[in-house]
Amino acid sequence: MRHELSLFLIDAGELLQHVSRIVYRGSPLHYGRSSTNRYDDPTRSYGVLYLGPDLPTALMESVFHKHQWLADTTRSITLQEVQGRMVRAVGVLCDLRLADLTAPGVMAGYFGLNLEQLASRDYTHTQQVSTQVHAMLGDDGLPLYDGVLYPSRNNYPAKSIALFERAEAKVRVIKDIDLVDHVDWPGFVATYRIGVEPDPGPVEPDDEAS
Repeated sequence: MRHELSLFLIDAGELLQHVSRIVYRGSPLHYGRSSTNRYDDPTRSYGVLYLGPDLPTALMESVFHKHQWLADTTRSITLQEVQGRMVRAVGVLCDLRLADLTAPGVMAGYFGLNLEQLASRDYTHTQQVSTQVHAMLGDDGLPLYDGVLYPSRNNYPAKSIALFERAEAKVRVIKDIDLVDHVDWPGFVATYRIGVEPDPGPVEPDDEAS
């Protein structure tokens, strides 16, 4: 397969963020194989971990990723949900090599996708992209990429990371931080006009891949 994709390098020593439920505190990072997320493997042969470079992107691509913005323009979350979430500070131990899907000409020119297909809640096309990138090998026969850098659907123009399971030795959890204690949580609530509701109400379960 041709491999002219742009390389995006995340240097060792950088910190990334992943939002999870507090029940997973202290557990290893989970590389989901549910095939229900945007860049999952549709055949479930490898897992994918979703990371953000900052708290707003990590939250918008996890807690709020199923929000129907056309039906409800307000953003709200229950206090119970906030208290049940934590942020995993993920340290990069070795350089991460990502296929840069945000580079000019990549989605349209290389993969033949348009914006609607890229941002759709039908993940057929983006999961095919994941499969193609995962299969790309260099001249030495080794995998070219540890994952993909892609445009955040819910926090555009920010960028998100889908990390392939084979790169799990390159990252580790540095600290689990309760969401309410995260230094950037108050700023996120103010900037994104998030309403924190005192009434807990029903909480829809989701999987650890979110």
